[in-house]
Amino acid sequence: MNFYDEYKPFSDYLGHFGLVPSLIDIWCYSKHIIEGVDLVSGCAVGLDRSEIGKLKEHIHAWDLDILARELVLNSRQHGTYSLRWWNDLTTVINYLRHLEGAAYLQTKDPQADVMLELHRLAHRQFPWQIMGVNPMMRVFKIFGESAVGAIVERELGMSTKQFLQLGMAVGGHFIREPGMSTNQNYSVLGISPEASQAFFDRITCNLSQLKMEIISRQSYNQDWPYTWSPLEATPLIRFDLEFPDRVLCPIPRHLLRRASAGIFFDLVKAANFDNPFGNSFQTYVGEIAKMFCKPPIFSILAEDTYHVGKRKKHGVDWVLSDATGHIFIESKTKRLTVNAKTLSDTVALDKDLAVMADAISQHYKNIRDALDGKTRWKPDALPIFPIILTLEDWFIFSPRVDQMLMKHLDRKLAEANIPNQILDEMPYTIASVHEFELGIQVIAQLGIFRVMNRKTSGDQRRWSFLPFFSSEFKEQMKNVNRYLFEDEWETLIPRMPDGTAFQDIRSRVTQ
Repeated sequence: MNFYDEYKPFSDYLGHFGLVPSLIDIWCYSKHIIEGVDLVSGCAVGLDRSEIGKLKEHIHAWDLDILARELVLNSRQHGTYSLRWWNDLTTVINYLRHLEGAAYLQTKDPQADVMLELHRLAHRQFPWQIMGVNPMMRVFKIFGESAVGAIVERELGMSTKQFLQLGMAVGGHFIREPGMSTNQNYSVLGISPEASQAFFDRITCNLSQLKMEIISRQSYNQDWPYTWSPLEATPLIRFDLEFPDRVLCPIPRHLLRRASAGIFFDLVKAANFDNPFGNSFQTYVGEIAKMFCKPPIFSILAEDTYHVGKRKKHGVDWVLSDATGHIFIESKTKRLTVNAKTLSDTVALDKDLAVMADAISQHYKNIRDALDGKTRWKPDALPIFPIILTLEDWFIFSPRVDQMLMKHLDRKLAEANIPNQILDEMPYTIASVHEFELGIQVIAQLGIFRVMNRKTSGDQRRWSFLPFFSSEFKEQMKNVNRYLFEDEWETLIPRMPDGTAFQDIRSRVTQ
């Protein structure tokens, strides 16, 4: 049986639900399952009250994301079924579970593709589960840097600080209520009505637009469970044509991401953005390293230009050293594309991995220049641990994806006349900056070699940074600070004793 035949009963069942009431119900469950707020009264009717605490075991964040998408496609203006009823909700979730299995069986060789599924599962599930260091502050630091901040003001009509404060104010509202009017006055933040309206226009769609966007991306095959949701880009929905200022936010976490790290998508095509953005990210990485790895135990060298013949080179971004070893750090803002994260066809993924292989190869070239005495870093006999730091997670731990990367890397190293043995002599690590923010604190406690030698040995080479630290250095992880730049939080989010939106949202934007 093809996938659509399996899917059709599910779509027919969703036709019995009213769309707007169901989106509000998604908001109710989203608050509880994703944000950790007590379940709204009147939800999961029919479920024994003693079992409410186990709701998260049955329903996951990504289930709600898929369900919101499918409701927009298939539900009607009015309906007789309701997600507030436990029996109706469990029927829907059981359909989702069945369809995930049916989608996987559409692959030509499920056994061969199981490693690729690990990659896609990671990108679908892990972003909902990450508990790192304040992403809002990271955005504030990187996009608030003077050169990048000037581009923000030019393109968006407000400062980075104002953009984030507006996002948090709106996000704080949607933690409490499912809907609002966009006709609000944000002059208290110094934001003009024109700028705030432009902000809402960027993150809002109407129901017909949303449905057409979903239809254009929908796949009725093995890609169905991984289809990207347009709610990530436009988390607010205009649901009433007579009152276009009225909006719903079914999944507030989408809004918090869009109104923080999502600023990248408002700027990525802006003139002269790439270099200032890359430089700001590099500066942020160094600031984090210096915050925890202080002299006299550690030393840190910043990028310094040098010449090889007439050619000017920039070298590695940062070299962190102690008496046990050196970490050579290269920071990259390149992200995996949506297709590389979601499609079973690996063309997009292979293209992105070729870019990563090029970055790794270039990093080894720079390290070789340093070892040849061409930079101000002084070679010694201590071990070197190369790290590629990415702005967002790539999750390269699946053996299938690792093999695809190595195919490109072997070719790149050969082109650069770098012996392949270098991968064993100084194994590289790919980590995201949110992992680095925590991992560097463990390195500061134990030293470079004790941590990085274990990370680059055996099967742990393929482990992601954060699971590695959480498994291997549990005691040290208890000491990490997840609230960096506390003084600057006070400028971004004032401590408001009256319980207004900023204070309400403060704990959530650190997840």
